[in-house]
Amino acid sequence: MTRSKELTNMIVFALVMLAAFTLYMSSRPKPAASTQTFVYQEVRAQKAATRVAVQAETAPIALPEKPASVTVPVIPPRVISEVLPEYPASALEKGTEGVVLVQAYIGASGKPEKVEVKTSSGNAELDSAAVSAVSQWIFSPASQSSAAVASWFEVPVRFNLK
Repeated sequence: MTRSKELTNMIVFALVMLAAFTLYMSSRPKPAASTQTFVYQEVRAQKAATRVAVQAETAPIALPEKPASVTVPVIPPRVISEVLPEYPASALEKGTEGVVLVQAYIGASGKPEKVEVKTSSGNAELDSAAVSAVSQWIFSPASQSSAAVASWFEVPVRFNLK
């Protein structure tokens, strides 16, 4: 009787988790067929208070994608200013290091509409600090034929104690 109850509980748990995952995936912004993803240079976390750095024009690298029927190139978004992430104090004390790959959905307005962890560092505090910093960045949106377009933008954020 106990084994059957445990099996039933496990099945119910699996179904609840599947439903939650499906709901989460359906709430994420869906990039249009022509939406491209751009990758930014690596950003390093600060051990002291967060500083705002104005970034010189750095050309992000467009990820290769399947050939599209669109002949007009998409000009990648530019970072106008970035907030460098602050190293979480408890992670600093424990000597925790890692790299977080953050992805941001930059709307046609240039504001990050959705910022999330694409690849975790394995530490929730480091992940949260990276997302918090990138959420405050200011962008010039991607453009195509002089019209602003939404795009995905990825930023690797490195936390190391060196």
